Amino acid sequence: MTFLIRIFKKRPHGLFLFLFLLPFLNSQNLEHAVVSKIVIEGNKKTKDFILLREIYHQLNEPVDTVKILNDKNRIENLGIFSGVSWDLLPLDDGTLILKYTVKESIQKTPPTIFPTYNESKGWSLNALWLFNNFRGQNQLLALSGSVGGEDTYGISFKDPWILNDHISFSVNIMRNFYKNRFLNSDIELKSMKIGLGKWFKDKIKTEISLASESKIFKLEQEIARYKYIHTFSNIRYDTRDIFWNPGKGLLISSSFEYLRGYDFKIFHTLIWNQSVSYYKKLNNVQKKSVLALNGVIKKKFGYENKFFQDYIGSSNTIRGWKLPDSTTYRLEPFRFGHEYLQTSIEYRYEIIPKYVTSVGIESGLGIVCYTDAGFIIKNGYLNHLESILLGSGIGIRIPFPIVGVLRFDFGLGMVNNKIKSQSFHFGIGQKF
Repeated sequence: MTFLIRIFKKRPHGLFLFLFLLPFLNSQNLEHAVVSKIVIEGNKKTKDFILLREIYHQLNEPVDTVKILNDKNRIENLGIFSGVSWDLLPLDDGTLILKYTVKESIQKTPPTIFPTYNESKGWSLNALWLFNNFRGQNQLLALSGSVGGEDTYGISFKDPWILNDHISFSVNIMRNFYKNRFLNSDIELKSMKIGLGKWFKDKIKTEISLASESKIFKLEQEIARYKYIHTFSNIRYDTRDIFWNPGKGLLISSSFEYLRGYDFKIFHTLIWNQSVSYYKKLNNVQKKSVLALNGVIKKKFGYENKFFQDYIGSSNTIRGWKLPDSTTYRLEPFRFGHEYLQTSIEYRYEIIPKYVTSVGIESGLGIVCYTDAGFIIKNGYLNHLESILLGSGIGIRIPFPIVGVLRFDFGLGMVNNKIKSQSFHFGIGQKF
């Protein structure tokens, strides 16, 4: 390779010789070239070891572009970089330098006040002090509060790798006041939660958390008080390439929640949530075209009460349906219950692939066509199901720092082969 480099420096035939030999170099020399050094550039705040532990390509082994691309995806999935690229640089001894270049996204916000919108709770005025990539170690520390549709205050901390080999730790303390839209009840929630997680290699991810929670429901003259221990466990099999916008892969998630009441009311509830998502890239160009499929089932065993029931017809369930209110609760009982089954199909196309602006903020634009379907399971049996809800429409996706992507959807809601509703939806992150 040193001999070839000397030839390339000669003009003018060196350039033509390089172009002539380029395919040969790619297929022969690059295949047998060895990576002797790995360097990282652009991480002004992030510690080197945060990136190096995501790089599986070893030193003194032949170049493996599949490994390099997987390493690049892992670095991007950290969620703290707006751009990640790689390059191979030749050395005089015939070996190569593997260089990763990263562009750090927004790392922290000053104490800020801004309006936010939650689909089920409405507009709120939020105060936030956020430290993303805290101490340059991919930790998250947030102090937050809000008034309006949702009155909250709390503190949260998460370290995705507090111990060796992907052992994570999280703490969340919060107090939340909001209104149940369809019961017209005021809800006060207090929660103290601690969680641990563990990755087994790259594909199997586990999580468990323990929380002490209390809920007070105020409905006209009725007041219901609950105190309970909330245990949550989750296991996922995840082969997605990019978390915020997968182009390929499979995600199987199974979680169990156990609520054990004490003090005001003794009760026991076990909740099982199962989700399966599949992503298939339909082209091989920069502007990704992806077919995405998802199915979800929720089952509940034990104590059930109207204050703990769910509904379908929202940005995260069946799109195209307006959020329910007290009138909906009375006239459309088929939208409410404790168990449900739903499925979604999306066609996603990148009009403008994600890029980094001059101020270091990621941007881009994607379009989505979707169809959702689902129903509430009554009495625990599928043969007792009520009307099947359908929702279909279009939406746009805009990459955004920290949260990954902003989601805007418009759809039509249908039941019994009739259009019953139309609605706009806003959400954070992909639906699945």
